[in-house]
Amino acid sequence: MKKFLSVLLVSALVFALVPASVFASAPKDIAIHEINVEGFVPPVVGSTPEFSYNIYIEENDAYFMLYPYWHDNTGGTDMTTEQTPFEAGNMYSVGCVIVIEDGYYIAEDCVFSFNGDPNLVDPDYPQPYYLGGCIVLQSTPVAPVSSAAVPGDADGDGEVTVTDALMVLRAALELVELTDEQTELADVNGDGSVTLSDALLILRAALGLIEL
Repeated sequence: MKKFLSVLLVSALVFALVPASVFASAPKDIAIHEINVEGFVPPVVGSTPEFSYNIYIEENDAYFMLYPYWHDNTGGTDMTTEQTPFEAGNMYSVGCVIVIEDGYYIAEDCVFSFNGDPNLVDPDYPQPYYLGGCIVLQSTPVAPVSSAAVPGDADGDGEVTVTDALMVLRAALELVELTDEQTELADVNGDGSVTLSDALLILRAALGLIEL
């Protein structure tokens, strides 16, 4: 009898000192209804992928980012740090592999977004794409931006070159059509239109004869 009482007292003491959560079963089958990738910005012309991993997910109990990547939609290839820098005129997508913690799963109504905007998720990319217990999110294709607007830099590569002069010449002859941003950069004489005069000024600047 005394032995039984001793065991009973020890058991009561254990239950009193140990939190009830220890005896509760581990959470299982918890639905994830939203995954948002923050910090996504377009790539910069002339920079390389190793300097352009601008997306992140704050780690929490449900999921975390394994690694981000860039995809060259124009060239149709994934980009690595050894590849050429981002080029003006190309379109790029950013993506990431997200690891789902044990005990969680993706709900059918889960909303995937970049910077809180579901429209930035590529609608043609399968959502979600499962890869060994992970999911892969990819953004819509975006155009790279210039690090700084340079007058005469029609192709947006960050510097004024003979290529810019040729592009502006072709635009002045109506052989190609420039975007509004390109037109603003190409109109170096400020007369409100792209002409042969602009092409000549840009050529002289590319040769180091003048500054724009």
